[in-house]
Amino acid sequence: MNTATLTGPIQRFFRETSPMVRLIVIVNIVVYVVPYLLDQLGVVYKAMSLTDLLLIHGAKDNIAIYQANQYYRFVTMMFLHGNLVHLLFNTFAIVQIGESVERMSDRNRFLGIYFVGGLVGGVASYLFSPNPSVGASGAIFALIGAMGTFVWTNRRAYGENAKQILGNIAFTAMINIFFGYSMPNIDNMAHIGGLLGGLVTGFLLMPRLTEYLTESGVVRQRTPLTWGWNGVIVLVALLFAIVALAVPAI
Repeated sequence: MNTATLTGPIQRFFRETSPMVRLIVIVNIVVYVVPYLLDQLGVVYKAMSLTDLLLIHGAKDNIAIYQANQYYRFVTMMFLHGNLVHLLFNTFAIVQIGESVERMSDRNRFLGIYFVGGLVGGVASYLFSPNPSVGASGAIFALIGAMGTFVWTNRRAYGENAKQILGNIAFTAMINIFFGYSMPNIDNMAHIGGLLGGLVTGFLLMPRLTEYLTESGVVRQRTPLTWGWNGVIVLVALLFAIVALAVPAI
C-alpha cells in the first residue's frame, strides 16, 4: 500500500479541520485506541482490562451518580465509546457537523454548545433511561440543534434557502432519533436531550447575521448576544439543581 494513501487523509484532517473539532476528535481516538492497544499487550489493572476499567468508571451510571455523587460521569461519558464502529460514526459526525458550527461561531462558543448541550443530553438520559451510557452522540445532537437555531434566527439572511436548510436539519435529527428507537443499546434520551440542549445553547451562543450595504456590495457581520454566556451559566446551574434534587431512572 502506498504511504500517501495512509498519510493523505491524516494530513487533510490536520490541515482542514477547525482547531476544537480536531482536538475533540483526537482525544476521543486516544481514549479508545490507547487502552485497546494496552489490552492487546496484556496490561491489566486489578484483574480488569483498561477498556473495561474506563467504561466502568467513566460511563453514565445512574446509581453511581445518585448514590456516590460521581457527577464527573456526565463529562467522561462523552469521550468513551462502546466499540470501533461507534467511535468511527461519532468521529465522522463531529467532523461534518462540528466543523460548520465552529466556523459559524468561534472556538469558545463551539465548546460551550458541545459540552453544555452534551450535558443536557446526559441529564436527560439520567432522568429517563436506567441503562449505562457512553458516547458523544448527545453532544453531536446538540451541534445539530445549534445549526438549526442558527439558520432559524438568521432566516432572513438565508432568504429562500432557509426553509430547505431547516428541513434538511430536521430530517437529519428525526431519522437518527428513529434509528435510535429501532435499534438496541441506543441511548435516545441522550439524543433528544442533546438536541434540545443544542437548540437552547445555539440560541444563546450562535451569532446573529446583520447585513450592511457598502460600495463593494452586501457585507454580513456576525454579532453574538451580549448576554448569551449568562444564559448558559443559568442553564448549567439549572441542570445541577435538577441532578441534585431529582431521582434518576433506576
